Amino acid sequence: MKKVLVIGAGFAGLRACKLLAKSKQDLEVTLVDRTPYHYDSTQLYRVAAGSIAPEKIMFRIEDIISPKIKFIQDEVQVINGKQNTVTLANHGDISYDYLFNALGFEPETFNTPGADTDGLQISNIENSSRDAKALQDSLAKYAQTKDPKYLSILTVGGGFTSIELLGELVHMVPTWAKKYGFQPNELKITCVAPAFLGMFNEKQSTYAKRYLEKKGVNFILGSNVNKVTDDGVYYGQDNQFLPAANIFWTAGVKGSDVIAASGYDQHRNRVAVNDDMSLQAYPNQYLIGDVSAVKDPTSGQMYPTTAQISIYEASNAVANLENKLAGKSVAPFNYHSLGTVCSLGPHNAVADVSMLGLNVKINGFIAAVVKNIIFKRSSYELSGLKMMLQS
Repeated sequence: MKKVLVIGAGFAGLRACKLLAKSKQDLEVTLVDRTPYHYDSTQLYRVAAGSIAPEKIMFRIEDIISPKIKFIQDEVQVINGKQNTVTLANHGDISYDYLFNALGFEPETFNTPGADTDGLQISNIENSSRDAKALQDSLAKYAQTKDPKYLSILTVGGGFTSIELLGELVHMVPTWAKKYGFQPNELKITCVAPAFLGMFNEKQSTYAKRYLEKKGVNFILGSNVNKVTDDGVYYGQDNQFLPAANIFWTAGVKGSDVIAASGYDQHRNRVAVNDDMSLQAYPNQYLIGDVSAVKDPTSGQMYPTTAQISIYEASNAVANLENKLAGKSVAPFNYHSLGTVCSLGPHNAVADVSMLGLNVKINGFIAAVVKNIIFKRSSYELSGLKMMLQS
């Protein structure tokens, strides 16, 4: 019997567990995660905005994995590749014959002073929930003092997380205005970023920007934030100061810090993998999800880390473990994206998707519906109908 260890219960880890549980090989599979629940990381911005309760995107791991999978709740500290062990905070070292590393992502601060201490992060249930509380606390202070400084929100970054957060924030403004006693146009929402939604074409990114601007968002583009403080940011070549009561740091992500701590050859805690998702140095390790770097053969660039590609990577990695144990040849990673969708609130989005073999660009409500369909499909691929119907 081969011991297979899966670390991380995100999209990649759960997909791997689902497939490993169906394996015809003689496997003893263990899953390790620091929390007892899986959460949909693509919906964390909604938790941070306070538009959805954390419980709505959380699922008990033991409820959605096969009884064949042993689950250990613990935190991974380091991976000992030469010893084929993983060191856990509370359980010591656990050995494996094969490792599926799906440890996920963390915020990337680019060593910006104050970003990790004074910026609001969106990377897990805990910090996203704290973000929502910080927002509510600021609005409550305004209701008590009528000081307009509490009616200011700033996001740093022009990628997916920042823009989807902005869409959710502007959706919440009327509710907050009524609850805390201010006019909607009194809440100042600003985004500082070097660029805006670079993964979409100019027409779609312009649509998204104009929609958010009509909802009251002010954009300062072409600038980087140099420093974050508890009451604002310094940005641009002139180091101008922009005050804000709540500052969301949504400027990028990196792989888990366990990667660097374990001595891998990495860039931003992502490790380049072979065609079968294994490592050159450790052929019995498969890196999937946010900790892996997979090259797009067409562009020559590394694929962006998304939930969709994480699921593909997990499927490919498990298939290749099966091939290895059966003495078969490698099945190279072959990725066909279903498309990219960026929400602008619950009823609007921009989408660049593949439908019936065609590349289709959609804006508006229909794009929001498309995103929900993709999300439901991902939920099904993780754990079947149970999670799909609950989500």
